[in-house]
Amino acid sequence: MPLHSVEVDNFKSYKGVQTIGPFKHFTAVIGPNGAGKSNLMDAISFVLGVRSAQLRSTQLKDLIYKAGELEDSSAPHEQPKKASVTAIYVDHRNGQQYRFSRTITVSSEKSGASIYTINKKIVKLEDYLATLESHNILVKAKNFLVFQGDVEAIASQNPKSLSKLIDQISGSLELSPDYERKKAAYLEASKNSNDTIARRRVINAEIKDFKQQKTEMEKYDELCGKKDGIIIQHLLWKLFHIESQINEHLESIQSKNATLGPMRAEAAELERSVTAARREYAQVTKEVVRTENELKSREKYKEEEKLPRLVECEEKLKHLEKKKVNEERAMSNLSKEKAAKEKELVTLRRQLATVTEARDNFYAKQQASNRNVSISEEKLKEYQALKAKSANECPKEHELIKTINQDLKTKTFKLSQLEDQLEQAQARHKKLDQEHDTQTNRKTMTENKIDTVLRELNKKKKQLHDMQAEKTRQAQTETELKEKLQDCLKKISEAGAAQRESDSEMRIRTMVEKLRRIFPGVSGRLQDLCSPVARKHDVAIRIVLGRNLNAVVVDSQKTAFECVEYLKIQRLGAASFIPLDTIKVTPVNERLRNLATGARLAIDLIKHDPIYERAVQHACGNTIICDSTQIARHVVYEKGNEVKAVSLDGTVIHKGGNMSGGVTGLDGSRKFDDREVQALKRAQEDILAKIKANSSNAPRDNDEALLADISRLEANLAFLKDDLLASETTLAGIVSELGILSQKKDKKAQAEIDAIKSELKALEEAQSAVNRVEDKIFESFCKSINVENIRDYEGHHLQLQQQNSSEQERLETTVSKLQHQIDFETEQLEGLAERQATIQSVSGKTLKTLESVAAKKLQVENEMKEIDQEISKLSSQLEELVQAQSEKSAIVSEAKKESSKVIKVLDATLRDIGGWNDEIERLVSDRLNIFRRCKLESISLPILEGSLRQIPMEEAVTDAAPANEASSQNTPQAVDPRNHGIKIDYARLDDEEKENPSFELEQHFVEQLARLNTQIEAMVPKTRALEKLEEVENRLRDHDREFEAARKLARATKDEFTEIRNKRVNLFNKAYNHIKNEIHEVYRELTKGSSNDDRLAAGERGVSNDGKAYLELDDFEEPYLHGIKYSTMPPGKRYRDVEQLSGGEKTMAALALLFAIHSYQPSPFFVLDEVDAALDNTNVRRIADYVRKKSGETVQFVVISLKGTFYEKASGLVGIYRDNDWGGTKSLTLDLDQYGD
Repeated sequence: MPLHSVEVDNFKSYKGVQTIGPFKHFTAVIGPNGAGKSNLMDAISFVLGVRSAQLRSTQLKDLIYKAGELEDSSAPHEQPKKASVTAIYVDHRNGQQYRFSRTITVSSEKSGASIYTINKKIVKLEDYLATLESHNILVKAKNFLVFQGDVEAIASQNPKSLSKLIDQISGSLELSPDYERKKAAYLEASKNSNDTIARRRVINAEIKDFKQQKTEMEKYDELCGKKDGIIIQHLLWKLFHIESQINEHLESIQSKNATLGPMRAEAAELERSVTAARREYAQVTKEVVRTENELKSREKYKEEEKLPRLVECEEKLKHLEKKKVNEERAMSNLSKEKAAKEKELVTLRRQLATVTEARDNFYAKQQASNRNVSISEEKLKEYQALKAKSANECPKEHELIKTINQDLKTKTFKLSQLEDQLEQAQARHKKLDQEHDTQTNRKTMTENKIDTVLRELNKKKKQLHDMQAEKTRQAQTETELKEKLQDCLKKISEAGAAQRESDSEMRIRTMVEKLRRIFPGVSGRLQDLCSPVARKHDVAIRIVLGRNLNAVVVDSQKTAFECVEYLKIQRLGAASFIPLDTIKVTPVNERLRNLATGARLAIDLIKHDPIYERAVQHACGNTIICDSTQIARHVVYEKGNEVKAVSLDGTVIHKGGNMSGGVTGLDGSRKFDDREVQALKRAQEDILAKIKANSSNAPRDNDEALLADISRLEANLAFLKDDLLASETTLAGIVSELGILSQKKDKKAQAEIDAIKSELKALEEAQSAVNRVEDKIFESFCKSINVENIRDYEGHHLQLQQQNSSEQERLETTVSKLQHQIDFETEQLEGLAERQATIQSVSGKTLKTLESVAAKKLQVENEMKEIDQEISKLSSQLEELVQAQSEKSAIVSEAKKESSKVIKVLDATLRDIGGWNDEIERLVSDRLNIFRRCKLESISLPILEGSLRQIPMEEAVTDAAPANEASSQNTPQAVDPRNHGIKIDYARLDDEEKENPSFELEQHFVEQLARLNTQIEAMVPKTRALEKLEEVENRLRDHDREFEAARKLARATKDEFTEIRNKRVNLFNKAYNHIKNEIHEVYRELTKGSSNDDRLAAGERGVSNDGKAYLELDDFEEPYLHGIKYSTMPPGKRYRDVEQLSGGEKTMAALALLFAIHSYQPSPFFVLDEVDAALDNTNVRRIADYVRKKSGETVQFVVISLKGTFYEKASGLVGIYRDNDWGGTKSLTLDLDQYGD
């Protein structure tokens, strides 16, 4: 047999060295679960080179037998460090025997290493696997074994996995890396070849384009010649009409110069009159303002400084006088109270002396009475003996009675003192109650007075508020009138400025007029070319235009350069220009038109001619104008729009969020006529009259009286609040003292009463106990002296002593009470003396303060009289000054009116002359520019005299400018119309061109040139077509060489790829075709043997009663990249896919596939691990019959099985069992062939 036996040494559960086998051509491995059958499968797989990860172990050292795990003994065991498996293989072709061995060695730090030997000779793994492969044992394909669970995995695998399995079995998978590399190279070469073809198409298109450009060059030369002819005709037309206009302007200047002298003299005289009148008006106005400010200052000083001081002094005097009366009344009451106290104190001292004398007499009489009392000696001794016996009978009670009787006298005396103190406290309490009632009444009266003063004060304040509101209204009216007056005066001033026009404004206007006459492309200043749609937008529009207000709008950048050059030559100053053809314009953001109500684009609020649209848009941009600052803030800050916003009052919020303050107006281009000026003057007079009437109606006196009353009432209120606070403080002290007295009285009295009651109760209890004892002891004694009990005897005997004691106590109490009352009254008398001294001191201070305040009041009254006189005097002066101011204003207005009329006529004449001179300068400059252009551009003008070589390219500085400047003070002279000695031949012009200087003819020339320029400019970039054509043809030749190289490379890579692809396809198809053909027969054999009933039922259903299996490729060109569909037709059933089969049917189909695959390149032996686990007995028998049929000398089957139906068909058995005593797995063998069938 190919696999003769297996020797294991400490491998997994196999302890020590064991030989398993020999194996028959059909050997079944049997044994109980857990005995080690699968470990035998792992041993065969291990020795044939399968990795440890596929042997249910993570590391090689896990395959070594572990001592103690399978043994029952608890004794220590030595762990093996090495394990090995040896397979004894016999080649059936020549009978040669091989020993394939694999050994594991483990060190302390490593997981283990494998050593491979063949016939006890160590070899490399590659050589080991190669030797196995030479015997058709393919380790990678594992064509010699089927692990437990592989059948289920094969039955459930998808078509792609099945394809990959056949790819591996066929050997095609080993060519995959080379295949992928050559495929990538082929795809890259194909891409490069396609790119080269695309570039060649582009070059061919360029060649075609440049050939077309060559044709266009010829047309370009023709158009240039036609353009030169039109330019000459146009320039001759312009030069002819320039000379005509120069001659006309020279004649006009000469006629106007004669009228300038007389007009200048008259204008100078009138200007001097206006200056003198203005000077006088300014002096009077200055004096009016000064007097008015001084008047207001004195009135304010009186109301805010002196009047409050006077009211304060009056209230202080009233309060001090009242305080003085109260202090005198208090002194009188204190004197009366002090006399009464002194009288009462004398009476008390007299009473104390009488009682003291009576007490002393009582003590002397008592001593004499005690000497006369005597009792029987015998009875006294008996009484004393019995008393001693009684004391011995109840000593505790006697001691308690004795103690209490000793303290009872003291306590009684203290109680008398306490009653005396309580009586005094009650008297003090009564007095404090009287004072409390007095202070309460005083507080109530003060509160009533405060309420009355508050009502009066509120009434006065309301009157003052109404009065001040009226004054505020009058002041507001006066302020409004003054603002109107200032506005009126400002407009009058603006009217005068507009009539005179400043030198700077005149210079700018004159400069722009010159430019307009000289250069036809000059339109004027931007502020003169546009206007707001409403007057309320004036300020905002001027801020939006900003520095562009005086910018000059021109038709082109060329005109702008010519103007700048002209200004430099003539030294007329600087100016900014807006060329309509090249100016950059910010597109209007349509979203800004609907930002918010009250916010609109500035460009929408400006009226202008459509031809100036670009200039206005350039100046405005996307700036918006808002009706108020709040709307501007809302748009920029709250909505977050990055836009410049301008409000109607001039407030600007920039894009960055910065805000600049608003203005009430800007110097604009406001024009006034005579009627407006007269209306402004009449409005000025009306406003002055209203201001005067409003000032005379101000209720000053009533206001001052109310302020005085309020100050008086507030001072009185403050004093009343002080009295109220004093009353409340006194009341609080009285209430506090009353509380202390009540608390003190209650606590002490109650404590003494409780103590006395407690002692009396104890005395009563002790006395009762003693009485009971004494009644027994003194019973015979009482009978002998004829008394009921001993207490009657003692009471009669002691009655005299008790009466004396009571009288003594009464006298002592009376003496003590009188002494306490004398001490109390003495203390009260001392308090009255201190209060009397305090009131005398305060009264003196009050008198001094009263005299000081009276002096201050007199001083303030005198000062207010002086201020009233000053105010009256200033009011009279102000009325006189206002009248004089009005008269001077009328004089100034009349003088300005006369001067303005003369200056207007003079300025108009000078502007006319200046305009003609400017026009001559412009025409001369235009002619010079035409000559320069002809010289620069080599334009051949028809010239009769002179030459263009005489034309200077730069302007020479001459003496003409100083001469003109000097003459401007007298009579302006005409500009010298130099022609540089050139005379032009105008014969080429026809009569219509000479007579027609209109703009339409100019436009006709311009349009012709524009059309030609458009055609020519469109052709200019293509002048190098010939050079480009040659360059592109050279590129095409270079590209052809690249294309050929790429094409060869693509062909070569394609051939290599096709070769490797065909090789893979052939290998795959070879295996596939074999398996496809074989599986049908294998499946038929595995499923045959159905019963007659099954075959009859299948025949009735029209299906075959033999099992059939099919393999079908998803792709035929490269099948290894796609799946293989595996389907079967079990006996008696219709065709269906493997995944649709039942469990047993699916297992039979999987085994059929495994046996078919094994038949392609069959290994000498085939090891199966429990492949019959999921089959019933019928299918197990079929599998066993098939294996027994196929086994022989060339094919050996080793099958692990637990089913008797299967292993009873085997030729031999290998039994695996566990020996617990041994501590490992052992095996037995049995040859079944000796028993026959």
